Amino acid sequence: MALSRAQDFLFLSRAERYGATQKANPSKFLSAIGSHASAANCNSYPAPAEVAKPLNPPAIRDCYEERELSLYIQCPARYRYEIIEGLRGGGDDSPYVCFHRCVYRTIGWLESQRSAGKAARPDEAMAQLSEEWASRGPVDHGFESYYRTSAEAMIASMVEIIAAETGTYDRAEWLVDVGCKKIAITPDRVVIGRNGTIHVQRIRTGRKTKSEASNRIYALLRRGAAKRYPGKAVSIETFYLATREIVPVPSGKDEERLAEYTDAIAEIERGDFAPLPEDSRRCPACQCYFICSFVNGVT
Repeated sequence: MALSRAQDFLFLSRAERYGATQKANPSKFLSAIGSHASAANCNSYPAPAEVAKPLNPPAIRDCYEERELSLYIQCPARYRYEIIEGLRGGGDDSPYVCFHRCVYRTIGWLESQRSAGKAARPDEAMAQLSEEWASRGPVDHGFESYYRTSAEAMIASMVEIIAAETGTYDRAEWLVDVGCKKIAITPDRVVIGRNGTIHVQRIRTGRKTKSEASNRIYALLRRGAAKRYPGKAVSIETFYLATREIVPVPSGKDEERLAEYTDAIAEIERGDFAPLPEDSRRCPACQCYFICSFVNGVT
């Protein structure tokens, strides 16, 4: 089906290995079309003669969104294509993202109900999820039933958790001062306990990882919480929704991690959008893969 969608050109690519040692065999279907397409090894392509030249810097801003800065840190070239040039594909509407969006919006509704003095019943929560799913979910996708089952299990857990909570919630966007700039971020959850303790949580729907606590976003949340709730006891946490596990993230190297944001802003305003390739699946999975200057050897 993918082959039939090409209009002018068709490029087929595969990995010859994953990592340093694991070799990857070609698909059995490639031999059937071998006589109709020329083959080339990416290792035979000449390396780019120079790093991509800086573009004219974008207009300087006072405020940046956290998600766009994280995109830049991941790969400046992708930031250029998606944010500066507006070459966005369907990434924001992928089934996985739609599934997450429905879960997060339903959690927000549950919290609003609890704040109004009414803890939603399980059937009400599932009805709200169904409403979100009908308008924003991965409807008719091949894995819709898997995503829907996972979403329902997560919402069922949140119904019990929120019903047992006695505090209030803060779902506002924060503007966090970092250097001479502001970074906009909306925490996944902020639970304000009756004892005055503030729980700022980042929700994770996947499995627990050792590297999660090193994510720069926790340093940003900590600084934002300190400004929003001066003098209050604040706990920065990872909330693993599938297992209900809450893991506190202690401070450590916060200044170093916040510097990643300030460095990214300085490089954006300087017009530095050189590709940052990675020997993994990230580059081939990028929607800008075939126009990227690194891939095509163009500066």
